[in-house]
Amino acid sequence: MLDNSSRTVQYSMPLMNGNSPSASIAASSGSDSAEQITLCHICSDRATGNHYGAISCDGCKGFFRRSIRKEHNYKCRFQQNCNVDKTHRNACRACRLRRCLVAGMRQNAIQNERDVIGKRRKYDSEGETSPQFLQNLLNSENLCLQLRESVIKSTEQVVYDKGKIKYEQRNWATLNDVGSSIHQQLCILVEWAKSLNQFQELSLNDQAALLKANAAPLIVLGVAYRSLNTDGGVYLANEKILPTDQATVIGDINLVVARIINELVLPMRELAYDTNDYVALKALVFFNPYSIRPTDPSSLSILKHARLLALKALKNNKPDDLDECRFGQLLLLLPAVHSIAQQLVEDVQLCHLFQLTNVDELMQELILNESKAKETNGTAIIEKLQSPV
Repeated sequence: MLDNSSRTVQYSMPLMNGNSPSASIAASSGSDSAEQITLCHICSDRATGNHYGAISCDGCKGFFRRSIRKEHNYKCRFQQNCNVDKTHRNACRACRLRRCLVAGMRQNAIQNERDVIGKRRKYDSEGETSPQFLQNLLNSENLCLQLRESVIKSTEQVVYDKGKIKYEQRNWATLNDVGSSIHQQLCILVEWAKSLNQFQELSLNDQAALLKANAAPLIVLGVAYRSLNTDGGVYLANEKILPTDQATVIGDINLVVARIINELVLPMRELAYDTNDYVALKALVFFNPYSIRPTDPSSLSILKHARLLALKALKNNKPDDLDECRFGQLLLLLPAVHSIAQQLVEDVQLCHLFQLTNVDELMQELILNESKAKETNGTAIIEKLQSPV
């Protein structure tokens, strides 16, 4: 555990993956000289300069600044030796912060920078390009998959063919399975959001508000994506199948299932919808600057810029595939996503009203926009946002 009030590191830790603090790559060129590409001393991404006392990339620079300013007290879930590289640097923030300190980043440099900047605030992610943004989204999605697999392994094992999902009656979902799946998706959604650079730049209240505004559409989008290889039903996060011909036993959920298949899954198949499309469309839904009333003036520009990057990533995914037409067809999926999400919210409200399944506090806050603490954005969300991964 790190004490954010300390100014020095009381221990040393070897850098992982064999990266030395002076690591660099010599790129060949036509001339006698070679271009030296300096690597970040924390994650081995391409460094952009000396930030707070260490050669680092913009991503680690922003992470260190956010961690110190917000006085985060991260905890490692393992043995404090997690892999911190370009792909996995968002997986464990405790080990990443430790690497920043070992590399030479100074906490007092953050305060000095704040004194110089004064009231002018500039978020770190505005220099991010669309390819970098897409790669960060893919890394965050991989984190979601790891979290989902760990949850499934800790509950029950189900056998399925990942190429073409085959289901048996014992894997059909009950109403409780639907509720459990929604809860799992919400927990993973919060961790996914916390791993995004742009989300980390928002105030805590704006983070909570953004999750509340967009949780239901993101759940619908996730179900549709997971169901691309499923015939006759939808594939839930807990690896249960909700078949269309069995959904009538749990009320109006059958209408949601039918709409997800007809209005999302089938069009996605026709468009050869892939993971890049999914993560870009997911970010496009999430970073909606008009879905909340920001409490921080800088939040609006952060959200607008993130959404612009998502649009570019979506448009450029398959540039040789009649991109203008395909891009438009992908955007036309969004009204259906939001409409189905509203219907899902109404079904959850009915289940909650008639106590048909367990609707916990997190589901009440993120799906039903209900909170026991009316003066806040919800205690369950805040606790999730402030807890380590």
